[in-house]
Amino acid sequence: MRNFLRISITLIALFIMQVTYAQESTVTGKVTASEDGSPIPGVNVFVKGTTTGTVTDFDGNYRLEVPADGGVLVFRFIGLTTVEEDIGSRSVIDVAMDYESTQLSEVVVTAVGIERE
Repeated sequence: MRNFLRISITLIALFIMQVTYAQESTVTGKVTASEDGSPIPGVNVFVKGTTTGTVTDFDGNYRLEVPADGGVLVFRFIGLTTVEEDIGSRSVIDVAMDYESTQLSEVVVTAVGIERE
């Protein structure tokens, strides 16, 4: 009876560990510029509503552990439009980001100089 109890507890523990492990999946991809397809390093990639995130490497690649039930990946970089992509059951999500087009209506230049003799 004792051996049966030990084996049962061991099997239950293994099952719980496998279920816990299966609650995350890995998403990889590459972030590029939509104009010329060049990789963009330093893009913040994170799961919306969580603190799970990463940053793209020098070649624009990223790898992120995401919840198995999906969610939304947010790609954010200064000077580029923010992109949101549904994860669903995808394991590879490549994104092309556009530059934000903002125009300045007015530029004021102020200079202060000191002259010494």
